Amino acid sequence: MFQRHAVARFALAAILLALLCGVADAGSKARLVCDIWPPYQLRTGSGYAGFSVDVVRAVYAGLGQPAPSISTLPWKRAMDMVRFGDSDGLFSVNRTPERANYLDYPDEPLLETPWVIWTRIASPIRTLDDLKGKKVGVVLGYSYTPEFWRFIEANCEVDRVPTDEINFRKLSEGRLDALAAEYGNGLYLSASLVPRPRPRPDMEIKRDGLYIAFSRARVDHAFVQAFSEELKRFKQTREYRSLREKYLSPP
Repeated sequence: MFQRHAVARFALAAILLALLCGVADAGSKARLVCDIWPPYQLRTGSGYAGFSVDVVRAVYAGLGQPAPSISTLPWKRAMDMVRFGDSDGLFSVNRTPERANYLDYPDEPLLETPWVIWTRIASPIRTLDDLKGKKVGVVLGYSYTPEFWRFIEANCEVDRVPTDEINFRKLSEGRLDALAAEYGNGLYLSASLVPRPRPRPDMEIKRDGLYIAFSRARVDHAFVQAFSEELKRFKQTREYRSLREKYLSPP
């Protein structure tokens, strides 16, 4: 009798877990995608690491789930993988109304960060108006803000490239007057460049959350809610604070 009850409880738990994860096989790994975007996503000798990678893995572990399978692609292709139902989710992504049509966002972000203008050290650029007539670098597929897009498309020469790394090299070499980038990623990419681009914190474009977002076509909303609650709990831990210190302290 005890054995039959134990088997029944195990079977029920497996069914509930499968429903929670929105997949047919409760033991299968989630398939996530991102771009290489240090210090949030880094390629290592044994795979991938970084602030967002480590946080996502920790939350999956906290939910009792297998570590997700992570693939990297250029940002626009990564977004399309989730948009067209070829991946379960992606990170680190900003939240927009258009993306919410096919992405299910947890309420809790992985982190909130500023996006600012970057220039060369000796640049006279101090305000957004100073960008008029200048060559400004942006990345294909990034959201920025509608107001910023309208401003640069009306007043600037806009240079669109696939990655932030390309933009920072071009800025350092004098082939751009300015670029728009997330603060932590910019600090990481600019640290090895000579001359080193500088952030203009007073020229903040937006302050936004970096999220993991899940495919509405592939992942049950119950799992997204559970992920949000576990992430909220994890952000109160010493482990989360240690990850911030490890990856996001100024170089």
